Amino acid sequence: MLVGGFILESSIEKTPAAISREYERRYDIDWLRIIAVFLVFVYHCSRFFDFNDWHIKNNELDLFMTFLFNFLGGIGMPLFFIISGMATFYFLGFAKEGLYIKARFVRLMIPFLFAIITQIPIQVYLDRVNHLEFTGSFFEFYPQYFNGLYGYGGNFPWTGLHLWFLILLFIFSLVTVKLFVYLRKDENLEKLSKLALFFKKPGSLYLLIIPVLILELLNPLSIIGKFGGYNFFSLLVFYIIGFLLASNKQFKETIENHRLIALIVGIISTVLLLVVTLFFDLFFEDFLFWILGLTYVWSWLIVILGLGSKYLNLNYKSRKFLNDIVMPFYVVHQTIIVVIGFFVVQLDFTIVAKYFTIMFLSLIIIIGFVYIIRQFNILRFLFGMGLKKKKQ
Repeated sequence: MLVGGFILESSIEKTPAAISREYERRYDIDWLRIIAVFLVFVYHCSRFFDFNDWHIKNNELDLFMTFLFNFLGGIGMPLFFIISGMATFYFLGFAKEGLYIKARFVRLMIPFLFAIITQIPIQVYLDRVNHLEFTGSFFEFYPQYFNGLYGYGGNFPWTGLHLWFLILLFIFSLVTVKLFVYLRKDENLEKLSKLALFFKKPGSLYLLIIPVLILELLNPLSIIGKFGGYNFFSLLVFYIIGFLLASNKQFKETIENHRLIALIVGIISTVLLLVVTLFFDLFFEDFLFWILGLTYVWSWLIVILGLGSKYLNLNYKSRKFLNDIVMPFYVVHQTIIVVIGFFVVQLDFTIVAKYFTIMFLSLIIIIGFVYIIRQFNILRFLFGMGLKKKKQ
């Protein structure tokens, strides 16, 4: 659970920089995480019907589903990493480096490792069956699951298919922990206060996206491919940005103040990007495409973060429950969607009927699985949840 820092009142006069660093409990981060996970669910339910390749495809594809895929896909993973970076800032306020790394391993890598040998093989199996690359049963396929790397002629998906977010977040946690612990020292938080003051200037928030633009154009580590449409290092930048945004109240205020102009820029850039993609894609240089694309992505991220900060900092009873189940929901959701979708796409339904059938049935089954997982500590541990205390 995300825990904010608390500063005790004292008779010592506080500087403006110190006041700007007083940290309130950020319930909006929990709500944004909950909403983001549900949008990933909506996004993956649409994957059967867009024009991009996936494990299983419907025989008829849809332009609107492709737009939904691109819109949610472009914003989704940057939002996840920004939220994770913000949560990391608060976590390091009460946890030492060793505890932080241990907690990251337990909450991220245990679910990843368990899933990659249990449920992920089901997705790969149905993928191979759907593409007529295998005709036997799942149990006949399982020994072949470990032959070669998925995407390179083999079957084993070392990134865990949809669970690549977990392994990247764990790597980012290891890479940045020294830097984040250093930045969280009082004297360095004072310096970050000055940085936050600079970004209060109108439009200056858009400067934060420049490193991502450079990284996408250079595309280092291109051999391992993209993750959610982004370079490995670009997602690391989003993670660091999240940490910085949580470091000072002035960032929170700045994002809230920029949400209206960001909404206008976001709508304009979305329309332009849609027009360019449909009519001028062959004549549009990568440089111009990424400028327009990242303007659209960053604008919508500012809107989402700003609205969340302004209106979602609420501690409803449902928040604690929903925040508790987001990890198991995330871990199991795509496998269930793929299984349900494998059968639904074969039915003689319209695309809309198939989409909502997949969504409804998958949601019911996921809720059932999550309910079972919550009841047993061994399952809670394997799916990245905190353990229930035994009743005395």
